[in-house]
Amino acid sequence: MLEISVPGTTANVGCGFDVLGLALNLYYSVKVKPLTEHTFSIRNRGEGENSLPSDERNLFFKTIRTVSKLKGLPEVGLEVEAHNEIPVCRGLGSSAACIVAGVVAANVLAGDVLSTDEIIHLSTQIEGHPDNVIPAIVGGFTVAMKTGDRILYQRYPFLDDVHLVVCIPGYTLITEEMRKILPPVYPREDVIFNLSRIAYLVGSVLTRSRENFFEALDDAIHQPFRGQKIPGFIEVRDYLRKERMGEAVISGSGSTILLLLREKLTSSIERKIRTLFDQCGVNNLTIKNVRWVDKGVRVIRK
Repeated sequence: MLEISVPGTTANVGCGFDVLGLALNLYYSVKVKPLTEHTFSIRNRGEGENSLPSDERNLFFKTIRTVSKLKGLPEVGLEVEAHNEIPVCRGLGSSAACIVAGVVAANVLAGDVLSTDEIIHLSTQIEGHPDNVIPAIVGGFTVAMKTGDRILYQRYPFLDDVHLVVCIPGYTLITEEMRKILPPVYPREDVIFNLSRIAYLVGSVLTRSRENFFEALDDAIHQPFRGQKIPGFIEVRDYLRKERMGEAVISGSGSTILLLLREKLTSSIERKIRTLFDQCGVNNLTIKNVRWVDKGVRVIRK
C-alpha cells in the first residue's frame, strides 16, 4: 500500500504570471494498492467526487500511463482511494496536484527511478506550465524559470504575517479558455510594470518586508483581462485597497480569488465581502482561511 498527499497551490500571486506559486494547506491524497491483474479503479471522495471519472479516464491514471510510456516504466493494475480537498477547476491547482500524485506514484511503483528534477519536468510537461506543479512538489513559495528544455526554480518560505483567505465561487473556469482571452502582445510599459513588481515582490519576501510585498502585487498582464470574467474581483480588490486591508488577486486563472490581508479576517469584513460578491451576482460562495505550507508532496509506504 502506498499513500501520497499533494498540496493545492495558488499560482501567479498577482504579478507573477506563470512564474510564482505558493503551496496551500488543501490536499489531494491517494491510497494506492497495486494489483496482479491489469485493471484500474479509483474511488473519489471530497471535492469533485460526483464528476471525476472512476476508471482509466481519470487524470491520475492517465498521468501514470503517460509517465510509464515516456520513461519505459512497467505498468501494473491499481486500486485507488482518493480524497480531494482542492476545489476542481477553480484555480487552486487541482489538476497539478493530481498530476504530481500520478508522476510520484509511477516513480515509487517503479522503484524510485526518477530524480526530483525529472519529476518536475514530467509534471510540467503534462500540466503545461510549472507555476502550480513546482510548489506542489517542493512546497513553500516558488519562482519558476524555463530555459530550453530545463525547468529551474527557487524556493523560499513565505511571509507568516500575511493572512490568506480564498473566496471560492460555485462556478468553474477552464484554464485554456482563460488563456485565450489574454492579448498576444503587450505594450512595453505593461511588461516593465510587471517586471519591476515581480522583482520587488520576490525581494520583499526574501527581506521579510510585508509592506513592500503589498506594494508589488498589482498586475498588468493577466488580471485586467481575466478580472472582467470574474464577477466581484474588481469590487473586492478596490474595497481592500481603500481600507488598507490588503490585496485581492486571481488565483491561477480563476475562478477563486485569493485575499492577502494585513490582519485576520473578521466576521464583519467577511459579511462586507459577501455583500460585494452578492451585488455582482455571486451568491454561491465559500470563504475559507488557508495557510501556506512548507512541505510539498509526501509519500508514505506501508
